[in-house]
Amino acid sequence: MTGTDGGTGLLRSRHLLTSAHWRLLVLLGAATFFEGYDFNIITVALKPLRQTFGISQASASVWIAVVYLGALPAVVAARRADRHGRRRILLGSIVAYTVMTGGTALAPDLGSFVALQFCARFFLVVQATLVWTIVAEELPAGARGFGFGWMAMLSALGTGWSAILNGTVVSPLHLSWRWLYVAALPVLVVVMRLRRTLEETGRYRAAVSRGAVARSWAEIFRAPHRRRLLLLCTVAVLANLTAQATVYVVDFMESQRHLSASAASLTLVASGALAIPVLLVAGSVSDRLGRKPVVCSFMLVAVFGFFCFFRLAHGELALFASLALVYVGVFGSWPTGTGFGAELFPTELRAFGNSFAGGARYTGQAASFLVAGALIGGAGNLPRAVLILSIGPVVAALLVATLFPETGGRELEEITSGVAVPGPVPVPVPVPVEGAVEPPR
Repeated sequence: MTGTDGGTGLLRSRHLLTSAHWRLLVLLGAATFFEGYDFNIITVALKPLRQTFGISQASASVWIAVVYLGALPAVVAARRADRHGRRRILLGSIVAYTVMTGGTALAPDLGSFVALQFCARFFLVVQATLVWTIVAEELPAGARGFGFGWMAMLSALGTGWSAILNGTVVSPLHLSWRWLYVAALPVLVVVMRLRRTLEETGRYRAAVSRGAVARSWAEIFRAPHRRRLLLLCTVAVLANLTAQATVYVVDFMESQRHLSASAASLTLVASGALAIPVLLVAGSVSDRLGRKPVVCSFMLVAVFGFFCFFRLAHGELALFASLALVYVGVFGSWPTGTGFGAELFPTELRAFGNSFAGGARYTGQAASFLVAGALIGGAGNLPRAVLILSIGPVVAALLVATLFPETGGRELEEITSGVAVPGPVPVPVPVPVEGAVEPPR
């Protein structure tokens, strides 16, 4: 994949998007920014969190695993979006996770912290599932990967913002980690804007008109959806077995490489910022070259980056370079891999199937913390635990390469029917919304 390929892909995707598409991306991207922020607070605040509640790395891994399991009930909630529409469930989930995040700032003990974050994780996963579902349904096939990359980029920027706040304000001023959770409350402004402007997707309205949404939830466990669901969930679990490694990078740099809290947080920000353009490029290129080769290549890059970071790097420059390699791999596989969940199922099962992928993704992350906790507790060696868990993404890449259908550049109807359509399928254009800002062209 060359720079020319990436530039050409971006230009091609931009030309396929109308003003209405851009406005939709801006609104959903703003919500996704805060989703990324909320998801990452536990990463940048992990060491002071452990100190506040008096727990070790091994114990923290187990408790964080419980938090990540909050994704599992989201599968049921997302099914309601297939029955009652994407818009209403999306708005409710954003409000709910904001309330839970604000409540986390007041958590008096570890039990209440875990309970609030479990609930917040549930609503965050519902929101993420529906945002990606809406993008898949509203964007043209040739720009769908770009839309996935756009959402992933905004989420990554939110992730970086949490690290910036911690590294430049909270840690230098010796403020409590609780202020990081308070800073998530402005997302309610985004909710007010979405409530006034966001319309139901064209594809969902079409499914309602033909009576498809009345089908049983058990339909997803029948052929041909069953095989795709099993493959998707298996790959999602395996690919996310290195989640513990990404959450522990700041703690690792502080505890075992002896960087200051500010230096560790800013190293995280700088390495992630360097890799952010990969999000858009990978998504756009996958529209032309295919999701499969792009996601597999980047997953292997991430594994190599983890090996360098936890085994070879010691100085600040080496830690920065290897962590940048990690994020190039993670960011490159993010929009392409996550997009499969929204592409492999018909409209009446899309949010449900996508939520299974999200649930499997966080099950893999929870398993990552549980296995790592056992490995660290037994051997006291975080790098060794990461090396063992890295086997998961390698196996996931092999499964994608050999068993997944190609979805890049294909209309959703063609993907879900398994039969090539003779001509272009009309794609519903989102209803124009007023007052949103359109990015410069």
